Amino acid sequence: MKTTKKEEKKVDVFLLLKDFQELIKKKPSVKKMIEEITMMGLKIKPIFGDISVLNLSNKKIVEVFWSLGKFDDFFQAYYEKLSDNELSILLDYFDYLKNELTVSLQKPIFKTENLSNVKLGIFEIEVLRLKNHQKKPN
Repeated sequence: MKTTKKEEKKVDVFLLLKDFQELIKKKPSVKKMIEEITMMGLKIKPIFGDISVLNLSNKKIVEVFWSLGKFDDFFQAYYEKLSDNELSILLDYFDYLKNELTVSLQKPIFKTENLSNVKLGIFEIEVLRLKNHQKKPN
């Protein structure tokens, strides 16, 4: 009987997700997370709203970007090893994680206390990873 690549490299997606959850619970310092985000090649692209008033070095915002980058690393590392069903579970988890991270940013931190001249509204951003970015070892 012939086996496929995915069958040969079978992994337990639930154990992987448990390991991933442990990883993102143990966040390094904000400075270290910013360094890792830079090494990951993450870029922020505004879709809607003026994000120039956001304090993108705020701890909570940095944690969100760092977690997204770690999930992308995780997904890229195991994508070829997972079956279609396991990929579906992983993508469902990603939706859950995205929602959790979105809820945690309900009150973004702004660069300035005086926002009287700033039009506040809804912000939408896209987080991208440079395609040709080389991942550096930890």
